[in-house]
Amino acid sequence: MAIRIRRRSGWATTLDYLMGVPEFAAAFEQVRMPPWTYATGYDLWSEIALLRGVLQAAMRYEGLLLYTGRGRFKPEVLAVFFLSFLPRRWRPTIVLNGEAWEPNTGWRAALDRIIVRFADRAISRYALLSNDEQRLFPLVWGIDPSKVRFTPYMYTLTEEELQGCVETGTYIFAGGNSFRDYAPLVEAARMMPEHAFVLATRKLNGYPNLPPNVRAGQVPTDEYVRLLRGAALVVVPLRMGTYRASGQQTYLNAMALKKLVIVNDALGVRDYVRHGENGLVVRGTPESYVEALRWALDPDNKSDVERIIERAYRDVLYRFNPTHHAHTLISVMNEAVAWNSAYRSASESRAAR
Repeated sequence: MAIRIRRRSGWATTLDYLMGVPEFAAAFEQVRMPPWTYATGYDLWSEIALLRGVLQAAMRYEGLLLYTGRGRFKPEVLAVFFLSFLPRRWRPTIVLNGEAWEPNTGWRAALDRIIVRFADRAISRYALLSNDEQRLFPLVWGIDPSKVRFTPYMYTLTEEELQGCVETGTYIFAGGNSFRDYAPLVEAARMMPEHAFVLATRKLNGYPNLPPNVRAGQVPTDEYVRLLRGAALVVVPLRMGTYRASGQQTYLNAMALKKLVIVNDALGVRDYVRHGENGLVVRGTPESYVEALRWALDPDNKSDVERIIERAYRDVLYRFNPTHHAHTLISVMNEAVAWNSAYRSASESRAAR
């Protein structure tokens, strides 16, 4: 007699930020999530708790939608690695959503490739955040390209944070830690001493000789949003030459607050920001930032700036909103479950012959 693990039907997810979308909440149950803070992220025990929660959910649900990059040790990916050693008929359908993985170096690179090689056996679909990642991810990690989908990201501000008067401040804002390159922007600020720059990041801790017009440092989440709301415009300085996209949350939130966005032409940016239409895309040199900033702050260009801001606002509301992101992920999950069901039926038919 065949041995079966009894699993309750339905889907579960670790994407807690989408549970406010009714259709998403109706489709998924929430895996229990340990506490998390913007400043510190997860500690070791929280990562172990999340690993355990995903493994428990795998025994109860038909499908799992997990995040690709949470935590220092990626407990969700590690859980899938362990699940890959179960027989296929005992595993849930698994979809991973989020940024692609940036390759490590040295011994960690070898370990990562072993983990990905085995975890991939249990993963039915990868839902990544840019067309660039959809193209590069299979090449970098040896993944079947047919398993990778592009699922556009969304603004993450709450309705309360979006409501009320959003002031046009006097300072230039940039923020975030993930895959940022602030050095060219700092040098641009040095060339624009008449303007104040507020950089909400820990990446500049210990940076030598910051210009006097630059204020830099890590801030709590509520302060980050307050600074974003009060900015004259927003710059997102990203690292070049990476294999994963980043910065979407910052520039989409800025667009939702009707801030002009300036971002350098890094991986994945062109899926969201179109130069001269809903933002400004620059080369990422100090001179390119200065040129874009001076143009945006010039009163003679006010009507063009307002046109770009309004187009960006409409794009975010209609194309990069939580409901659209949730529907896209539900569609990928349905596709993965249907594919797995067909594969299992075909396998059982072959076995019965």
